Amino acid sequence: MEALLLVMQIITIVALTILCVYLINVLVRVRNILTVVEIDIKELTAKAIPVFTNLEVITDKIKNVTENIDEQVEMVKSSILSIKEIADNVVNLERKVQERIEEPVLETVGTLAAVINGVRTFIARLRA
Repeated sequence: MEALLLVMQIITIVALTILCVYLINVLVRVRNILTVVEIDIKELTAKAIPVFTNLEVITDKIKNVTENIDEQVEMVKSSILSIKEIADNVVNLERKVQERIEEPVLETVGTLAAVINGVRTFIARLRA
């Protein structure tokens, strides 16, 4: 029985040795894979930093352009309001001029028409 135990111990030790060799082989492969992943991450980081820098510059430029557009829109709004005020002033001036001139002109035209009618009537009476 002792021989059987000894054989079992030898088989167990050999199996453990084979398992350890296999685990060492797996760990070496894992180490190689991790090294490749580390190199890829370093390359990705090295390439990503300029991209992020450019993105920051682009974002700043977009912000400046947006602010300039906002300023231009405000200027256009104020210009439109000024033009509207000028148009309102012109309409008011036209109305005032019309109110002041229309009545005297109509009276003058009425008087002139009455004078012409009077002259026609006078000439018509003289001929008759």
